[in-house]
Amino acid sequence: MSNPTRVAVATTNRAFIDEHFGEADEFAVYDVGAGGPQFLETRVVEHYSRGEHVIEDKREVALRALAGCEALFAARVGDGPSKKLLDVGIQPVDGYAQEPVDAALAQWWQGRTS
Repeated sequence: MSNPTRVAVATTNRAFIDEHFGEADEFAVYDVGAGGPQFLETRVVEHYSRGEHVIEDKREVALRALAGCEALFAARVGDGPSKKLLDVGIQPVDGYAQEPVDAALAQWWQGRTS
């Protein structure tokens, strides 16, 4: 039996994979294994700004929020952000846009283990 895989999901409601990576203010984090997905926590993307001046790119902050995750599920991930995710060891997954979170994660995990 395989160990669970930790993944993050860009979702507005934890029901559907319905948010673009670059627009997400938080990510739902799950462990996915033989027993299906198990919700663990919500990780908030902290905004670093001083007045109207943005101090740090939101996507860089999001990458830190995703630490420890092996994959990121989002409705869409652009080419540039996909490369950055891959560079830090996170697989971008945008083939399940608008699908129910639990079903998509279970199907993805099953495909990895068969």
